[in-house]
Amino acid sequence: MPTVQQLVREASKLKVKEVPTHVQKFAGQHWRPEQLRSRFMNWLHDYKIKHIDTGSAKPLLDVITYGFVFSYAYSWPREYAHYKHEQEAKLKGGHH
Repeated sequence: MPTVQQLVREASKLKVKEVPTHVQKFAGQHWRPEQLRSRFMNWLHDYKIKHIDTGSAKPLLDVITYGFVFSYAYSWPREYAHYKHEQEAKLKGGHH
C-alpha cells in the first residue's frame, strides 16, 4: 500500500495548483475506509504484541504524552484569547 512518503514525493514534482487534485485522486485510490480500518487494526495488533504483551512502559508514556498534547491543543485557543485580552487591557491602562 502506498505511503505518505510516496504521496509527498509525487506531489513535490507537481505545480502547486495541481497538488490538491493529485492528493484527492491518491487518497481516493489508496485510502479507502476498509483499507484504513484494516491497516489500523493491524497496527493495533502489532502495537499490542510489541509493547503491551511485553510489559513495556511505552503505552503508559504514550497515553501521558498524547493526553498532554491533546489537552494543550484543546485549551490553547482560550488561553491565547485570555492573553490577548490581558495585553489589550494593559495597553489601555486598565486592570485585568
